Amino acid sequence: MSRSHWKVLVSLIAPHRRAFVGHGLLMAVATALPIAASFLMATFVGRVIAGAPVSELVVLALSFAGLGLVSSVLVVIVTWQSAVLAWRLTNGLRHELAGLVLNADLSFHRDRTPGELLTRCDGDVTALTSFLAAVVARIAGIVMLAIACIVVVAFAEPVLAWPMVAGFLLLGWQGWRTRDVTTTPVTIERTIDAEMNSIIEQYVAGAEDVASLGAAAHGLGRFGDAARRLVDAMSARTRVEMRVNGSLRAVILLTQMAVLAVGVLAYRRNSIDIAGIVLGYRLVDIVRTPVERLTWRLMEAQGVSGAARRVAELLEEGRRIDLGTRTLPPGPLDLEFRGVSLVYDDASSGEAALHHLDLHLDAGRVLGLVGRSGSGKTSAVRLALRLVNATTGTVCIGGVDVALVEEQHFRRRVSAIPQDVQLFPGTVRENVSMFDDGPCGATDVEILEALTAAGLGPWLADLPAGLETQLSSDGRGEDIDKGGLSAGEAQLLAIARALLRSPDVVVLDEATARVDPDTQAAISAAVARLVQGRTAVVIAHRLETLDICDDIAVLADGELVEFGSRRWLARQPSSRYAHLRSMGSEAEELT
Repeated sequence: MSRSHWKVLVSLIAPHRRAFVGHGLLMAVATALPIAASFLMATFVGRVIAGAPVSELVVLALSFAGLGLVSSVLVVIVTWQSAVLAWRLTNGLRHELAGLVLNADLSFHRDRTPGELLTRCDGDVTALTSFLAAVVARIAGIVMLAIACIVVVAFAEPVLAWPMVAGFLLLGWQGWRTRDVTTTPVTIERTIDAEMNSIIEQYVAGAEDVASLGAAAHGLGRFGDAARRLVDAMSARTRVEMRVNGSLRAVILLTQMAVLAVGVLAYRRNSIDIAGIVLGYRLVDIVRTPVERLTWRLMEAQGVSGAARRVAELLEEGRRIDLGTRTLPPGPLDLEFRGVSLVYDDASSGEAALHHLDLHLDAGRVLGLVGRSGSGKTSAVRLALRLVNATTGTVCIGGVDVALVEEQHFRRRVSAIPQDVQLFPGTVRENVSMFDDGPCGATDVEILEALTAAGLGPWLADLPAGLETQLSSDGRGEDIDKGGLSAGEAQLLAIARALLRSPDVVVLDEATARVDPDTQAAISAAVARLVQGRTAVVIAHRLETLDICDDIAVLADGELVEFGSRRWLARQPSSRYAHLRSMGSEAEELT
């Protein structure tokens, strides 16, 4: 495990130093009891050989049984405390990783699949938890036990000390030498497991298309191929792990044989008695038991290096968008692109999504973005929403570089309405307020006003539980009839979210592209209310949407090819916008 990987573990342990010290003291007591029990066993054997009375032997036997019982109870307590302590250490890491992923910028998610992130945030952290709970504690206990056994035998039966020291040193050397031999197989196994999660996510997310287009067989084929490779990887890891297990057990067995052999030779020379041999053998045996148990957890010990490496990489990368500290000026805000170019990290041959975009939208005006798919419309709004950073140039809102604005302040002043609305398990109230139930959160009256302004007043009135109606991620709920929210109702709910936040800048990925005419009219009316008095950018797919716009920007191949007042452009026969209106076609068909 490299230095950076150890830093992850040290950073987890450091805030809980006192708890670790207390845990170590408890382990020390748990370690001492088996040694004391070994002394009792050796004394019992010696007294039997010496012909001691039964009453004395009964006392020794009961004492041995009592120590064994107390030792078993302590083992349970130590195991439980190890697990609790490990979860306390790693739950903070889970929270940090989940926060990083949920707040990460768009380019971060473009480079990673959901399956990979799930494996890193949960699977790798679980590996660290198991390592700390089951492996670190056991290794520490074994080391303490081995040292204590050597000290005891050195004073009680010195002749048996050297084979025991040699055997335990060999055991430690073998464990250290093989500490990372399964790191690569385990990393490969978990990488394939992450790939399987991604395949499942992809095909489940598109279940309707997969079923309707008959692509289920292809999905099963991909999953089956990954499953086959996962089995092969698990087999490779198991073979290596068994070799390691076998080598450690062989060292323990050799140590026991050496102690017995030396003990027998010393007994023949009258330098040790039977009780001493029993004591030496027993001391090695109480080390053998936890070592054998540990070998079954070597996957956690061997795989933690890869898990720690992936966690460290995720923590070190952090967010690609800098967290600013500035605030936007009060009042209406303008939007400006100053020589902006954007090249995505995964773009082939460095192809730019936007080329030197210069555009200024006055405060309180509505801009319609039109152009064919791939023209750069989505990239432009992603920059305005600070979902990605410009490769060159600056995006300013209210005269302030968006990269310098404090995150929460920015999200309060700038809002977005996506084309595909995400609903969350929770009540209608929570889905509109986005779970902002703090002391400064929205009141029920404000939420009702937002829903009414968005055109959802009648829909809400028909819900028996009103704002308390439970929704799921697909818009269904126990109190909602006819399959839950339609796509149009979900869009209106998203508009209600924006109305409730009352932002100064709104970005809309035009929501009427795939709805019926009646729903389109309702959404258009809600959008008109939303953009009134606000600066807005609308990605237009239908001509009707452009009627609410003050200005039009036409993009082609990542460049601004036309910009001006909508009314003025409509009166210019040579303008692209006028050509589009005369053709009566969809805005996406503009050439």
